[in-house]
Amino acid sequence: PELEAELQLDRLKPRPSRRVLLLQGHQSSRQEQLVVAPGTPPVCSNLTAYLRDEAEFKDKLSPVALSVALTLPREAPRLVLYGDTLVQAQVGGTWLCHRGDTGWARPCSWARAHVGTPRLGVPSSGVPSL
Repeated sequence: PELEAELQLDRLKPRPSRRVLLLQGHQSSRQEQLVVAPGTPPVCSNLTAYLRDEAEFKDKLSPVALSVALTLPREAPRLVLYGDTLVQAQVGGTWLCHRGDTGWARPCSWARAHVGTPRLGVPSSGVPSL
């Protein structure tokens, strides 16, 4: 079976006001299809995000919420996904970032976050569980 995974950066802010964007595509979210099968190794992604120019937003102190949500595709009406389907983490602190020569904001001390990966199991019955 397949799962749809969605990463949201700064998810507590409205989309136009999000302060952190992915370097690839300059968006605040990313969707990906995950194939889940017994015995397959874990899937890992290393994504780089950047802080928008400080002049583009007012809120410089509140934490940035990151989330990963898992859902079943709409074409899978007989499958049921149960357990924790949303993992969320917050990172924050005082933002002391400077613009680099390339025009991108340099990484801040708080900007490195590790969102724990939920354990997803697929029993022999073929029904995934988180």
